[in-house]
Amino acid sequence: MPNPDVLFLVLDSMRKDRVSAYSHDRPTTPTLDALSDEATVFDRAYVPAPWTLPSHCSMFTGLYPSEHGVTNGFTDQEFGLPSGVSTLAERLTEQGYHTAGFSNNPWVGQLSGLDRGFEEFVEWDLEISRSDHPIHGRGGRLYSKLHTALGHASRQPLVLLKRRFFTERLVARATDWLAHTADREGSTFTFLNLMEAHSPYYPPRDAFESLGLDRPSAIEARRLNVRLLANIAGSARLDWDARDRLLEYYDASLRYLDAMVDRLLSVLEQHELYDDALVVVCADHGKTLGEYDRNGMPPHYVRDVNTSVPLLIKAPGQTSHESVQQPFELHRLFETVRTGDLDGTLTATPPTALIEDVIPHTGRDIDPAAVTHWRMLCDGTHKYVASVSQKALPTESSGEHDRNGHAPHQHEPANEQSEPRRQEYLLRGMGMDESVIDPESSVLDRFRSLLTERTEQLDTAIATDEPGSERLSGNVEAQLKDLGYLD
Repeated sequence: MPNPDVLFLVLDSMRKDRVSAYSHDRPTTPTLDALSDEATVFDRAYVPAPWTLPSHCSMFTGLYPSEHGVTNGFTDQEFGLPSGVSTLAERLTEQGYHTAGFSNNPWVGQLSGLDRGFEEFVEWDLEISRSDHPIHGRGGRLYSKLHTALGHASRQPLVLLKRRFFTERLVARATDWLAHTADREGSTFTFLNLMEAHSPYYPPRDAFESLGLDRPSAIEARRLNVRLLANIAGSARLDWDARDRLLEYYDASLRYLDAMVDRLLSVLEQHELYDDALVVVCADHGKTLGEYDRNGMPPHYVRDVNTSVPLLIKAPGQTSHESVQQPFELHRLFETVRTGDLDGTLTATPPTALIEDVIPHTGRDIDPAAVTHWRMLCDGTHKYVASVSQKALPTESSGEHDRNGHAPHQHEPANEQSEPRRQEYLLRGMGMDESVIDPESSVLDRFRSLLTERTEQLDTAIATDEPGSERLSGNVEAQLKDLGYLD
């Protein structure tokens, strides 16, 4: 079907192993469970990069991170999409679509240039950064004017103004948009990023009750989130009791998030748009919650809990469940949405998935010698991980969570202080957690060759265009600190 209505939902940081549509034992996602009965479910969907900014940029451009150039979020650098790179919303606007975006995440919007091409865009702090139509009510316009104050009020420990406040208003704004455009001529593209699966976690009490979990107190929630933030910053570890409780908070957050998805799908059904719509639900990356030593090798970012994510696509007219086992790269959603042709995208999909990462992701005063470039190649059974760093890194971790791992095979540099150090890992097993250390392995040789072949095809010249020039405001910087991106 040409130019179907599109609902594109990115459920930020949603882990596949906690989604009941992927067989989690708690009913965390009843709406997604029902959607999976009439959608295509991808068992091996891989992110372009294991964190928000480059992952969204890839999904919105169809390019790998090294091609569009947004590989990190160092806040002393410019990090917007190059002006010469077209976004998905821009391409769809050219095709006659009406477009609207609603983002819980400060990285996704005017800060990174991902709002380009949208007629309507509402930012994480309820600022209306783009508006071509009078669809925003009096309350919405008032929140937009007060967005600076709301941004300050969203900081910890003001729990009552944490993310649910923003999420519910973003979803309400999106449902207004869907209702407003239901009878308009032309197709619509509606994008949302929702952040309930991203720390910090303050899910409503009824979400705990619906899963048969103990209701939290405000004090417990505050303490647990402070411990998690310290763990993300690398200054503390989570013990197993804290981690188990944290996963209950996570599951309750998913249950609440799933209810927001239900509201959006219900509007499509009420206006008889659902059957012929293209519905895409995915995560931009997963979430590590204490499973791995954050200083261990290979980095926890490269593990499947971060890189293999849920993906459900209901094609126009689709009414029955289908399953895709082959690896699928999320940046290919750009072409799926642009053409409305899932089958065509799958036909052109290679048998391996390429993932790129630049560590550290964000921060200030980063020593260039400490920056490590990683590439991963997955075939669904093995994951090959290779890095080049200017600074020597430990060969193995003393962390308890790596007790089943092995030291990687490494190419030693002649001069450790000035020459790059290359590391290799070949991972397999549940979560790609077991390291294969035989440097003469034929599987390892095959992946080395495949990665060389794939990276030689990248058009990195695209990234030489001038980047965007947005800088962090005080509100955005404070929010990024709460989310764990800045110390």
